[in-house]
Amino acid sequence: MAVVDEWAGVRWRRGLACRLPRLWLDAPRAGAIGLLTDADQTVPPRARVIATPIAASLAGLTAGRALQVPYGQPFQLGAGAVELLPSGASLGGAIARLHAKGQTILAVRSASLDALPSAQPLTLREADVLLLDAELADCAVTTAPALQTQLHEALAGDPQVWLLENPLQALDLLLWSDGAVRLAPALQRLAGLSGLPILAPQKAGRQARGVLLWPLSQVARLPQAWREIPQTALAEPTWVPPPGVRHLRVSRRLAGDALDAVVREARCETVLAWGLGADVLADRLEATGQTCHVLRIPYQLPLV
Repeated sequence: MAVVDEWAGVRWRRGLACRLPRLWLDAPRAGAIGLLTDADQTVPPRARVIATPIAASLAGLTAGRALQVPYGQPFQLGAGAVELLPSGASLGGAIARLHAKGQTILAVRSASLDALPSAQPLTLREADVLLLDAELADCAVTTAPALQTQLHEALAGDPQVWLLENPLQALDLLLWSDGAVRLAPALQRLAGLSGLPILAPQKAGRQARGVLLWPLSQVARLPQAWREIPQTALAEPTWVPPPGVRHLRVSRRLAGDALDAVVREARCETVLAWGLGADVLADRLEATGQTCHVLRIPYQLPLV
């Protein structure tokens, strides 16, 4: 395993940046061009992003702030080229294929190998370098089939509140339940913007019945009738649940064995991993003969 400060023009510079084409890969930056991999990413006021049309619409971005690019249509960006491909992780979600100076990078931040009903299946193309977010390399998360099964069991039982850290998950849960779940007002607006063939969702009434989907960030606004109902939070593995809240570890990012599976499917000569689990992933991959480099990220020491 080699630890590098830069590889194939990718480096950490207060964020994950690519030299050619010049693009921020981990999150948009004010005054710069970034990649919007999922519609619920935070976009700073002066940032511009490259996104699929549906992701830009769901994020509420105007034409001046989002360069809308359909899947599979490469375009020039400075001295390089960019192509967006379906990530399989969310409606409008994308991974990026970057090409410059005869070298191609497949940048994967959020992705899913499971067939999510709202998203197009993950598409991988030929590349020299596979750039992976390895934050969850040593974590286990709930798979899509398991989540679907648990939703159906919940719908058949007593009333429950499901708190969603990722609002886009409401679309998949709606499609799995044929609209049988109840929705918070913010999620009802999201369902309307999606354009998906979703049955009219039910609103949370004064009587608690069925399953209510509610944003985790708005838990303090739960209707009175639902406050004492058992709560399940669909959140990242790193989220710490309060007492009495069941935690379903769910993430759009690849985790555990799924990371290894994507590496095998992509068949890239070199893997460049970043994130807290990069060392773990590199050790696993190199044991199989796969070349994997870890991108060094300078973390600030705690202030005393």
